[in-house]
Formats: sequence, C-alpha cells, structure tokens
Amino acid sequence: MNNIIVSLPTKENFKFFSENKIDGFAMGIENFSENFNHYIKESNLKKVIDDINKNNHKVYIMLNKLYFNNQIDDLKKLLKKLSKLNIEAIIFSDIAVFNIVKENNLDIKLIWHSKMVTNSKSINFYEKRGLYGYIITPQITLDEFIKITKNTNSKAIIKLFGYTNMATSSRSLITNYFNNFNINKDSNKKYYMYEKITKEFYPIVESDYTNFFSSKVLNGIMEYKKLINNNIDCMIYLDDYMINENSFYNIIEAFVALKNHPNDEAFAEKLKKVIDSNMFNETDNGFLNNKTIYKVKKDE
Repeated sequence: MNNIIVSLPTKENFKFFSENKIDGFAMGIENFSENFNHYIKESNLKKVIDDINKNNHKVYIMLNKLYFNNQIDDLKKLLKKLSKLNIEAIIFSDIAVFNIVKENNLDIKLIWHSKMVTNSKSINFYEKRGLYGYIITPQITLDEFIKITKNTNSKAIIKLFGYTNMATSSRSLITNYFNNFNINKDSNKKYYMYEKITKEFYPIVESDYTNFFSSKVLNGIMEYKKLINNNIDCMIYLDDYMINENSFYNIIEAFVALKNHPNDEAFAEKLKKVIDSNMFNETDNGFLNNKTIYKVKKDE
C-alpha cells in the first residue's frame, strides 16, 4: 500500500497537515516518549485521538524509549488506557511494552521500533507471539530491508526522512561534561559532537537520556520510488524531529506527489531537490545504499 505516517504537527497546523493524503500520525506522549518536537499530555489523549480519527487518519502512539523499573506501574496504567481508545497501533522500543500488553491480554496492535530490528528471524520470533509490525533499523540498506519484507508476514515500515538516532545513553552526558569542567550549561543552546575524521557536527540532545543524531537529514525519496516500482508492500515513516514545521510540510507534499507519479524519473529528481533545498542541502540517504562496514586497521 505504501501508506505514509508522519509526526503529529502542532495544534495550530493540524488541519493544514490533515489535508495531505497520508495514512496517519505518530504522536509522542509526555513522559513516555522521546525525540518529538512536542508531546501530548496524557490527560489530552482522548480528545487529540478523536480529532485525528474525525479527519479519517489513523493514530500511532510512539512509546519509543526504555523505561526504568520505577516507571513500569505508570506504563501499565497508560497501556490499559490506550487499549480503550481508538488507535491503530503502539510503536514501541522497550520489550516491556510487548510483555505488558500480552500478559494483560490488551487489545492493541504492536509495532517494534528498535536498533535491534535488523533481521527476519527476530521479527518472526515476536510475530509468532502477536507482533503486528516493525520499523526497520536505519542502519541497514534498502536491499536488505526488501529481503526482510519477503521473509516476514508482519507489517513492514521504513523511515525515509529525518535525523537518524545513532546512539543513546542513559547517562546525562552533556550535564556531566559541564559539571566536570565547572562550566554553566545553557539550556537554550544546541550542542553538537565534532568528529575529526569526517569533520561533521552531530547533534546531541539530553532529556531523560542522551541521544546522538546523524549530522545530516535522511532524504530517502528516491528509495521510496524504488519501493513503489518494485511493489514492496510497506509503510513509510517521515520524522520531523528538530525540523522546522513549514519545511516538514513541504517534505510531506514531496513524498505524496511521488506516490502519485512514481514512474516519472525527472519528476522524482526534482522532488529530491525540493527536499534537499528545504534542508539547506544538508541531506544524504544514510545507509540505504551503503552497507555498514567496520574495518580495523592493521595491528589494532
């Protein structure tokens, strides 16, 4: 079907975004999700979900963080509440979510979203236990993704736009750095890690965890064209984290336009340039066409 899921915009722009021909919205919940430009309060969940459904879009709740033991009781309460609301699925990273849903026989579709989603055997293991779908890790190639979809029966989803979360630490690394050198940290500033070899700056975001992101924004619109033309039945996820909302709207329009005209090579190239220009040409296609290969130097 190649339906498109996008991050939920602000309340002011929701109607504007809803006019696009997308399948649904992924939303983050305050205290239970991470890496969203804004979060929905648990107390406002039903109203926001009802508004999305009224516009004939599906709701995907993103519980994309790891939970500490002292958060499990609140997580159970939230999942029981979500099971009674009109949502399409929960996208989870922590296996605790999967276990809680199954142990309590909650009527919720589950989509696995983790750096561990790298092969068909792991996916099929959880599929036999009730997994509905998966978002493939961004560290594998498009050809590997296609191979995995042919060896699994669950719903396949691939992220084709946005910053890539390269690594996560449960430590407050930025805060610890400034404390170590007795420097005041400015909470209004953005922080980056500079890599000497590539001479690239990688965004670092500290909240409950510390997350390291790719230096460039993933632009996989040409890979989307390949998926459509090869009749790969999957969904596309477009992520707006750290992206200007007006620019993100243009990105959505580009992907929707390609979906309607997938065989026009020149048109696809123009759409790619549109996305690149909206991101100030700070884009690449990540690992979609480049295998992750680690080579150790001689005698090291």
